[in-house]
Amino acid sequence: MQVGKTGLAILVVLILVTGSISAYNFYTISQINQRIDDLNVKITAMLYGEILKDPYGRTILVIDKDVEVPNLPGVTIVRVPAQRIVSIGPSITETLFLLGKGDQVVAVTQWCNWPRQVVDRKEQGNITVLNNLVDPEVERIVATNPDLVLVTTMMRPEGIESLEALGLPVVAVEYGDKLEDIYDAITLIGKVSGAKYNAEDLLDEMRQNITRVYNTVANLPKPKVFWMIWHDPLMSAGGPSFITALIQTAGGVNIFGSVNIAWPYVSSEEVLAQNPDVIIIDNSTAANSGILDVNGLLNFFPAWSEIKAVKDGKLFIVPDFMIRPGPRTAEAIEIIAELIHGIEI
Repeated sequence: MQVGKTGLAILVVLILVTGSISAYNFYTISQINQRIDDLNVKITAMLYGEILKDPYGRTILVIDKDVEVPNLPGVTIVRVPAQRIVSIGPSITETLFLLGKGDQVVAVTQWCNWPRQVVDRKEQGNITVLNNLVDPEVERIVATNPDLVLVTTMMRPEGIESLEALGLPVVAVEYGDKLEDIYDAITLIGKVSGAKYNAEDLLDEMRQNITRVYNTVANLPKPKVFWMIWHDPLMSAGGPSFITALIQTAGGVNIFGSVNIAWPYVSSEEVLAQNPDVIIIDNSTAANSGILDVNGLLNFFPAWSEIKAVKDGKLFIVPDFMIRPGPRTAEAIEIIAELIHGIEI
């Protein structure tokens, strides 16, 4: 199906005859022509499968593996179900395995460490392990003969282009800073991998569990929470971070939630002034800093002995997966709720 340009051409001639056209009009007409071309591509694509957009605004056409399509400039064609998937992101890997696509994953990153099958396959040497999230290791990726490459938005657009220039279908995934962003990422992965309905089931379960936790704590007091991302320099989670969404959904208040930076540097004095009820540190930060308990914390920040969380012994070391947005987010919210409210859900 084509959108004709004859009417547009006649209009141009009439405008020229009346002498009312300008350079701006020519530019506008050029834009219209481009939009018509884009529309033709989209209409053609719609006849064959489902059109999606990735976080970079790239057009993705998902079609059955046996369907033949004409050349569609500017469209990434993904055939489902995918049989050989390269996962360049821990959250992507977790999602694929929970969607039942683990056996089709042929490459992961060195940071992918869940579920246990991933670790086992690494140890057995039967899965490729990549070491770069930003610039693709092109030769090693090509060697896995993938029919789908999933990357995070940490990878630069030119890196994606280098892979697609070799004929590899690449889709970028962004888990974002809100629960809806996480849901959208899982939905996208489900559709492009051929596990659409499994993704819907997973999301139903996640939403139900999150709603259950939210309703349980909705009428409880909202403890003030300081989440320490790093100790030197001191960093926390700001408003545009998914950690703020986790804390809020779990019935708490992020003391730096009003800061319009995802991962702000903060001062010891600011934390002291906020006087949080709870302090949370992920396991990797705790291990690397040596802050394994209140005494370890006070070695770095002795003035914090006056903070309520320290006085009450409410310093919690949590699993690393809780700072990884993805399919285990519902579990993370439940753990946070239980810790900050001192209840069992």
